[in-house]
Amino acid sequence: MEYRAIKTKEIGIIYGRDAIYLDEFRQIFGTEYCCIFKGEFSSSLTDINSDKHFIPYIFSFSDVIYYQCCELDLYINEKKLDSSFDLVCNSSLIQELKNGSISSKISEDHKHYVLQTYDYIFDIIAKDYKLVIENE
Repeated sequence: MEYRAIKTKEIGIIYGRDAIYLDEFRQIFGTEYCCIFKGEFSSSLTDINSDKHFIPYIFSFSDVIYYQCCELDLYINEKKLDSSFDLVCNSSLIQELKNGSISSKISEDHKHYVLQTYDYIFDIIAKDYKLVIENE
């Protein structure tokens, strides 16, 4: 299992406990299950060139089949994280789900993401993510 920082096209690599503030989390049920995160980035801990200290964002993950939330200081793999938004390569969690009784729900398109906010860390198994920087 290897944690790799995701370089987003919108803001680059996100580093640091103070980089992502989470204000709202929503679950959307429908033909595919989605998770939506809304909050603010600390511009000093991203590649954003802005005179504003906080930049509003919306992260959405599509076709989510698994997520788990843990308080930051209790996260077992915290020392392995490469950034505040990682892709887990050769994920043991995905392998465990594939070997389980509901293995038909996970496809080769699913990826293991880790999103570290100021207080919480989320492990998310989803097909894709989208990041939108909101204009104020």
